[in-house]
Amino acid sequence: MSFGSHQWVATALSPDRNVKARVSTDGQVELTFQPGTFETYNENQLSYQLSRLGMMTWVSVQRARTEAYRVAQGMTQQEVVQAEQSAPLDPRREKYSEDLARVEGEGISASGAVRIRTTGMAGWSVDLESGCLRRFGEGGFLAEAQSAVQALLADREQKIVLIKAKYFDLGIPRRWRELASQLPQ
Repeated sequence: MSFGSHQWVATALSPDRNVKARVSTDGQVELTFQPGTFETYNENQLSYQLSRLGMMTWVSVQRARTEAYRVAQGMTQQEVVQAEQSAPLDPRREKYSEDLARVEGEGISASGAVRIRTTGMAGWSVDLESGCLRRFGEGGFLAEAQSAVQALLADREQKIVLIKAKYFDLGIPRRWRELASQLPQ
């Protein structure tokens, strides 16, 4: 989501500071390793680092979006906080937010070697197929991870559209929403 011409970039580092994620306004996600570090990982170690990195990146994205909104509206940080605190309670929006926090997303890489699962984008789990790091090498692994992230974002976006349609009139016929809710998750 962009706010006029206000672009943003969010970055985060893995707990060991060897893997960096960069997300930009246009939804591009880029992962990079510190030079010479990819070879030091095994699948379990990297799964842990990427799971934590996903969570930290989402926090960074939320902060970047909030800051872009603040700048676009010409508000101070204090004014943003005051506006959030004084906003009238809307039970429909509250329920919508609760449902968003429970959205389960899944992305599987092109080869199936990388699987990412999220709940509300706050809880992340990254599973790596045994032997995939050595099989793909750094460049190949990054391409696999990228395809898993893109699949995750697409899966999540589809589910969010259905949640939005449940609370807000998006013009999606009720029967279509009912049919979509019956599809396997």
